[in-house]
Formats: sequence, structure tokens, C-alpha cells
Amino acid sequence: MTADGQVHLTNPLMDFLRITPGLRLLSIRSSDIAFTMGARGPLLEKADRYNGVIPEF
Repeated sequence: MTADGQVHLTNPLMDFLRITPGLRLLSIRSSDIAFTMGARGPLLEKADRYNGVIPEF
């Protein structure tokens, strides 16, 4: 994570996670000490169906 709050992933890590530049990731609150991001799965499907506004950063 950079000083200005950006998450930086290496190419090998992106290949391993099967994510690509420009892919939207969902920040998911998982606990008081963990930070989770999702790229696919049921929570992302629910977020896609959500009628409200989900801020993008």
C-alpha cells in the first residue's frame, strides 16, 4: 500500500489472483484487523444488484 492509500499489486500476484488492470474490486469489511477485497463471487453479485450508490475510489 502506498503512502497515499493506493494498493499496489505486482504482475505475478495479479496473475495468481486472476485479476487484470482496470478490474473493479470491492472492499469488504471482514474484521477489525483485516482488509479484504473481492473481484468475483456472491458478494460481488449482490453489489452489482444493489440499487444504491457504492462509492468508487
